[in-house]
Amino acid sequence: MTEIYPSWLSKEMLAGVRRFNIDSYLLALEGWRRGLSLKFYETNTDKTDLKRIGFDPKGKLFSLTSEDKTHFFYRTRGDKVANEAVDIGTDKALTKKYLKYAGVPVPEGFGFTSNTPVDEVIDSVFQQEGPYVLKPTFGSLGKGVTTNIRTEEMFRENLAYIQSNFDYTDFLVEQHISGEDMRVYVAGNEVVAATKRTPANVTGDGSKTIEELINDKNEIRKENPHTSTRLMKIDDRMKDYLTRQNLQLTDIPKTDQLVYLKGESNMSAGGDSVDVTNDLRPDVKAAAINAVKAVPGLHHAGIDMIVSADTASVIEINVTAGSALHVFPMHGEHQNIAEKIIDYYFQETKDTVKSNQLYFDYKSILQQFRSNAIKEIEITDAPVGELYAKRYVISGKVQNVGYRIWAENQAVRQGLHGYVKNLKDGNVVVVVASTDKEKVDAFKDICYEGPKRAEVENIREYKWDKRVRIGFEIRQ
Repeated sequence: MTEIYPSWLSKEMLAGVRRFNIDSYLLALEGWRRGLSLKFYETNTDKTDLKRIGFDPKGKLFSLTSEDKTHFFYRTRGDKVANEAVDIGTDKALTKKYLKYAGVPVPEGFGFTSNTPVDEVIDSVFQQEGPYVLKPTFGSLGKGVTTNIRTEEMFRENLAYIQSNFDYTDFLVEQHISGEDMRVYVAGNEVVAATKRTPANVTGDGSKTIEELINDKNEIRKENPHTSTRLMKIDDRMKDYLTRQNLQLTDIPKTDQLVYLKGESNMSAGGDSVDVTNDLRPDVKAAAINAVKAVPGLHHAGIDMIVSADTASVIEINVTAGSALHVFPMHGEHQNIAEKIIDYYFQETKDTVKSNQLYFDYKSILQQFRSNAIKEIEITDAPVGELYAKRYVISGKVQNVGYRIWAENQAVRQGLHGYVKNLKDGNVVVVVASTDKEKVDAFKDICYEGPKRAEVENIREYKWDKRVRIGFEIRQ
């Protein structure tokens, strides 16, 4: 397993931030760290016509501003992407037409609706060579997608399942293409990340049942920000898939025996992710880049592909693609998608010296927008440059004398970031940070002064290389 957090992020920064909010936060954070001014907006603002899609859009709409321009973003999609491109990407059948016209390889297939007689659909399907894939035309997150359909009975069963469990009315049936399932992210004319997705699975240890192995793996998935809400769920479809392999949840797989739990490989169904950015073939990169070029007004997006030994077919385009898949792979290297997107929109900031220590509290922003109490939130600009930080432990008569409030006032006056906190041993700890080294060092002498009722006896000094939240606060 890969280390969960890359060098530019940490667990504390993402506490309470999940699903597509992660994508919004990571992109906003990257731009803000480069010195761009950051502002978040309520969903219904008239400041931009950027198309909003998906469930719970609050906290996902923001702008980044440099000295001479402003760009708006919704999740990972910026305003260089036309709303027309969003409409095309949302419609899988329409996307396919644009791709075929541009000569991008796609699987053969056709669309139908709930009103189309099932027998008529089956007659059309089974005139073509199988196996087949069935999926909703306007679906997302892999919901309702069934792969490797080989018989009429399987087709009827899966169509009935989708219609009874989801609200979809429009569908696509395509030829199933064998190969590796990949999400390739393209920005401009460059492939910036590629992640292989494998179906939900467990590996036997010779002693635990399949169900126990699922529970163990889910505990690991809970620690990863991307997979924590995408656990492997034991349901009838999983049980049926195991039954077809003559397996049950109570069976004990042999040591190192790999057991697949579902046919589809999307992450929402409990799939695994493996970074393959550095292993991508030239023809795969070309197909992904050409897929983005095929859609008018599309400049960056996530391309879902099936890659075999000698072919690379585009399955669909995700115009508002998630970045967390690439940032938090279960195996392989972390890819900083936000960095590449900001490069594309603000090329002039590419070489900016930024601090990966500094961050802002995105969780509180979400809470404020969900309370419907505000329309805009402007974040204090980040100091640009290398951050310098110290931790001072102050001993003496420093508790119950107003030391924390006094320290907060002094730090704010100096423009320092960090916090002050009482320790259980009677001491007070102060963490201060700035790009101005002299101010940080000089704050030690200020701490010796203290408020009138305080009596500072000693101050121990330590280097601080952990994360620092923008602003200064009194911690309980």
